[in-house]
Amino acid sequence: MRVALVNPNRYLEPPVIPLGLEYLAHYLDREGHEVEVVDLAFTPEPAQELSGRLSAFRPHLVGFSLRNLDTSLYHDPLFFLDEFAELISVARKVCGAPVVVGGTALLAGPREVAEYVGADCAVYGPGERALPHLLRYLEAGSEMPRLVDGWEHSFDRGEVPARGRWVDYGPYLRERGLAGFTTQTGCLGGCDFCLEAGLPWRTRDPRAVVSELASLREAGVRELHLCDCEFNQDLDSCKELLHLWISSGLDLEWSLYMKPLPHDEGLFRLLRRSGAVSVTLSVDSRSLATGKYGLLDLQSFVELARRRDLRVAVDLLVGFPGEEEGEVRDLLDFFRAVRPDTVGVNAWIRVYKYTGMGKEVRRRPPRSGTFLGSGGDPDFLRPLYYNWLSMEKLCELIGEDPLFRVEGLERRSNYERLRGPGTGASGG
Repeated sequence: MRVALVNPNRYLEPPVIPLGLEYLAHYLDREGHEVEVVDLAFTPEPAQELSGRLSAFRPHLVGFSLRNLDTSLYHDPLFFLDEFAELISVARKVCGAPVVVGGTALLAGPREVAEYVGADCAVYGPGERALPHLLRYLEAGSEMPRLVDGWEHSFDRGEVPARGRWVDYGPYLRERGLAGFTTQTGCLGGCDFCLEAGLPWRTRDPRAVVSELASLREAGVRELHLCDCEFNQDLDSCKELLHLWISSGLDLEWSLYMKPLPHDEGLFRLLRRSGAVSVTLSVDSRSLATGKYGLLDLQSFVELARRRDLRVAVDLLVGFPGEEEGEVRDLLDFFRAVRPDTVGVNAWIRVYKYTGMGKEVRRRPPRSGTFLGSGGDPDFLRPLYYNWLSMEKLCELIGEDPLFRVEGLERRSNYERLRGPGTGASGG
């Protein structure tokens, strides 16, 4: 069957190569389907481009990958679903084929997102085997289900997806983007504000990951960014992969996201030997308050990374219900003393319908603080933020220290910030 896979994500700060569509295209091609990837990221007329490509290809199914609902930043508020809905409407008018949506945006509510954008079906979770499964309904002349759980179908651990065949990397790499890769899916964490919390966790075969990286290197790719939610979910898995990576002699530089625990000195040594150059460390004050990790764990992380010449950017989320100003001040003072390379502070918490925090505030609204944004949307698809710490007070707590920045006031990724001269680590 003919399948068109569409990347409608046109937010370019920085541009993100549609890795999920590359993986999907590989699996569909493996199953004998004819695939056309329609990448709208850089086209000045997305509706016209989409219409022309679909008219020529005449697909039996159109799949849209929806990366995000919005920017999730109060100070940079962009909402994407309306544009996605318009493009899906164009697809319907042009070819009349069923429309399937997938991607991380659906973690906010697969049925709700599918209904909002006007899709026939939603794939929740990995689509590599779920999408071929859906095509069997069409081949049999049966009606497709409205919702498919991709976690039930998952992916093949040892598969090595073809890279660079389906998407032109050139425009992305010229405009500050990096090629991505994955080593695992899901998350073992339980952060109650996060859409990825508790998703089924499964690692890829390390040999498949290294083979994929080798193919990217042969294609001329030199820099990479890891697309896992966080790399260090299991130390043994991380080290197995890194040992194989190092022994394979891959000449690559890469950046990644990590959480405070688990970690040890050996992990950082292997990361550096593999070519890792920078790490974004995700920290939230609620996890600290509930004992998931402590300040000594954060200090150890920063110091061990610095010992191996790994630059560290901290993404710091504060301002949870029940928190007090003194707790935020103490945490900022801690980072002022420990001195990672940069700390991005966010005190405006994006609330989603099905996260632990979303369920909590719907059941029992906080006694203090306020909700900002589209409080009239019962599905919380339009941006809604909880906040009790004003911009003025946050700036007062930060002071003039260049170590800190308020998230959303500039459009630069952490790996871009960490390339620049001058870091907080040199401060006193």
